Amino acid sequence: MSDRINHVPERIELRLPGGFQLPPFGIHQFLALMIVCVALWALGAVWLGLQGAQQWVGSWQGNLQLHVYLPVEKKDQLGDLKGRLSTIEGVDSVRYINRKEAALWMQNWLGDTSLDVDKFSSQLPESLELTLADERNDFIFSDIRDEAARFGASVNEDEIQLANAHELLQSIRQLVLFVSVILALAMAMIVSNTLRMILLARADEVHLMRLLGAKEWFVRMPFIMEGTLLGGGAALLGWLLLWPLVLGVSSWAGSLGIALSPFTLLLPLLFGGVLVGCLGAMIATAKLISPDSVDS
Repeated sequence: MSDRINHVPERIELRLPGGFQLPPFGIHQFLALMIVCVALWALGAVWLGLQGAQQWVGSWQGNLQLHVYLPVEKKDQLGDLKGRLSTIEGVDSVRYINRKEAALWMQNWLGDTSLDVDKFSSQLPESLELTLADERNDFIFSDIRDEAARFGASVNEDEIQLANAHELLQSIRQLVLFVSVILALAMAMIVSNTLRMILLARADEVHLMRLLGAKEWFVRMPFIMEGTLLGGGAALLGWLLLWPLVLGVSSWAGSLGIALSPFTLLLPLLFGGVLVGCLGAMIATAKLISPDSVDS
């Protein structure tokens, strides 16, 4: 008698109700896990790239500054130039930087303590530092160039390029955000199709559970758990795969003053993966047999 109770026939498969299976997953779950993992890894790499580009460009949004240089022989026109630059729309303030201050800044930037500041400052032009507003008109850089040219001064074109790069990065960020949403929907459909195949393969089991009085959410919950686990696991694996990429470019990024941090993407990736998996599972189980359709 005890042998009959403890013995399980070979054809009987022990598993949890619904769609959830304990690891190892089947081939369909494994493929879905890999596809979602690669997609999340690619998104994480793109966002890391934007993070590094933002650091390289610098924090321009709150304090956009531009420098204008006036030759020493035209020093007597410095006051007029400063006044003209101050009247340009979008320029908040104009500050004079004496040559010794500029030389000290250059010494600190180069890290050369043997630099003769007094001798070096005599070779520098007169400098004006312009602080620009966040919301500036499209022609502000042209206006600054025109005013500087009237006095024979020059504008730091590298800073203008960085400012334009910042505007470009904002556009790229919006585009990447849009692409991320599209990819999230695509990943949700992949998870949904995977779980839908499992659901169809177990249609008799689900129908029997409904006949026995199981509520719809009781049947759906294991599938939702599996989808959440697939999405969260793919996100965690994708985040771990970001580390070899970061370590591979760390020396090059360090030379540019860029410090990439995958930790900032851990929670967004996990949240996104769990959300994608849960959404896919809910879509897959949206048409379970309702109590009204079950014959009494």
